[in-house]
Amino acid sequence: MTRTLNSTPDFRVIILSENYFLWLGLTSLISMMMTPRPDIFWINSVSPEGILRMREQIVKDTADNGWMIFTDECRVNSIQVYLPAGRISVLADNLSVIHLSQCLRNADFTHHLLPDATLTRQELRVCTLISKGISLVRIAQMLNKSPKTIYTHKRNAMCKFHCQNLAEFHRKLCLLEQHSLYL
Repeated sequence: MTRTLNSTPDFRVIILSENYFLWLGLTSLISMMMTPRPDIFWINSVSPEGILRMREQIVKDTADNGWMIFTDECRVNSIQVYLPAGRISVLADNLSVIHLSQCLRNADFTHHLLPDATLTRQELRVCTLISKGISLVRIAQMLNKSPKTIYTHKRNAMCKFHCQNLAEFHRKLCLLEQHSLYL
């Protein structure tokens, strides 16, 4: 079951979880399944700062490496929204060993991304202004857009964040408050 490569793997692994045993188990399993083993990073701070640090690490990576990110099942869609499109596969922490093996063997980073997973520049701009407490009407005036257009950007962002209500949307916007995502 061990995959032997002549060169280094074409992807890296990030484990975004406070669960030490998840990190330990995945590190052991990946080491047994692949030779040589891909670089594995553990970000044990599942906070806005930790997520933004992970995003910066991925964006600054100049190599054409893919990234496999393992995180809690409830966090997969939220994390996917904040990451740049392409080269990234966000996986839930509750994968079976067989599915993990398939993911490592195939290492396909395109089929895991949802087509609507990444916010557009305008949606990011509107979300940033909303997170600062500015009303939709005022945002429309500032951006010289119709209030309906601003409402549509907000609604699309809520759908991409998979939010059921405004409270959940505002919780997810706290990540935008921490750091500008216009890298």
